[in-house]
Amino acid sequence: MNWDEIKLRGAKHHKTTGAEPIDLFKDGDMLRDVALGNIMKYAFRNRRQARRQVKVADLYKIKHYADMILVAYGKKLEESDVLPKPK
Repeated sequence: MNWDEIKLRGAKHHKTTGAEPIDLFKDGDMLRDVALGNIMKYAFRNRRQARRQVKVADLYKIKHYADMILVAYGKKLEESDVLPKPK
């Protein structure tokens, strides 16, 4: 799975007709920092709410950001490495 394919798995509301913010972060060599920050955000949000129930969507987001880091830094992911989008 390449960069463009992994981006398609992200949320639709982040898509634009021009350059996407995630592309700017990647091109500006800031993707790793932004993605790790988002992973922490979703992990802490899920942790706070865990007393009620696990937020599966947040766990998918964490995995998606981790996959983005791997692909951006040269790891070729297979389709079987990537979780399907939550329904």
